[in-house]
Amino acid sequence: MEIKLIPDKNQWNDRLVASGGPFTQSWEWGDVLIAEGKKVERLAVVEGEQVLAQAQIIYSRIIFGWQYAFCPKGPIESSKLKVESYKVYENLIQYLKNKNCIFFRIEPELISNIQYPISNIKKVIDINPSATLILDLKKSEKELLASMYQKTRYNIHLAEKKDLKINQEKNLEVFWSLMNQTGARDKFKLHAKSHYEQVLNSNLISQLTVYFNNTTVATAVFVRFGNTLTYLYGASDYEYRHLMAPYLLQWEGIKMGKSLECERYDFFGVAPRCHAELVSASNKILKQVQDDNYDYDTKHQYAGVTRFKLGFGGAPFQAPGTFDVVIAKNKYKLYNLLRKLRRLF
Repeated sequence: MEIKLIPDKNQWNDRLVASGGPFTQSWEWGDVLIAEGKKVERLAVVEGEQVLAQAQIIYSRIIFGWQYAFCPKGPIESSKLKVESYKVYENLIQYLKNKNCIFFRIEPELISNIQYPISNIKKVIDINPSATLILDLKKSEKELLASMYQKTRYNIHLAEKKDLKINQEKNLEVFWSLMNQTGARDKFKLHAKSHYEQVLNSNLISQLTVYFNNTTVATAVFVRFGNTLTYLYGASDYEYRHLMAPYLLQWEGIKMGKSLECERYDFFGVAPRCHAELVSASNKILKQVQDDNYDYDTKHQYAGVTRFKLGFGGAPFQAPGTFDVVIAKNKYKLYNLLRKLRRLF
């Protein structure tokens, strides 16, 4: 078993799609990060001719010349994996140790995938959302509307009666203006404008914008990879909230996913269950869950958008979250101690 760098985009993406991998592990998303100045490697754990797992790694420099490696929504193990998962991690960790990494930050789909000494695994604050909602786009538009909450259907139909115009266009300035309004209103921190610029430059990305009397009132950004269309970002002007434009944007995004022959529509981030049962997001069986049965954390940062997203009838899935696999224990302890001290001053 060995680690290989994969230099070919098609080879990387084809295997990733076959394993049900997410857009965060796609070659194109790696290019977005590289364009921002980040160091990225596409690694494969191989045995003979078989690829056992893939891991798109982002390296971040910290103190004393140390660094850590982050694998967003990964590593992705092959659907035909015939060895124990811990062997995959052992090889990745040895490779990263040689790169002077003191820990490996991962977001596995299932906690059982890790299979590494538990004393070396630390649960940390989620980087990417661990809970999501998935719509089955193999259903007809009529079936999808029927599975929504009555209030959601009403708001979609209400928006359709307004004099709204929807454009599919990439416009950074429109997006940035509305995102700043939404971030200030909902009290969340934005990425740098340059990050969103690189995201919009990607061929994976689509943007829908709603206009009312030539005024932009809402916009949404979607990312397509494999058979999934993911709702990535959304922003709106609160002054025009009576138009229900965000409801119409979601419905237009869902219809766009169907037109692209996607099988799944991923809402990407909702508040997790209070007592989460970990369910694989690649599970093909979608179960309709009503809002009163989804006992989510009402104090979570995504609580505000969770009820809105639940109204569209998606099935909830919960991943384990973000973990640090500790490679150098003493250095990791010192790193965390210095971080805590920095917050005090």
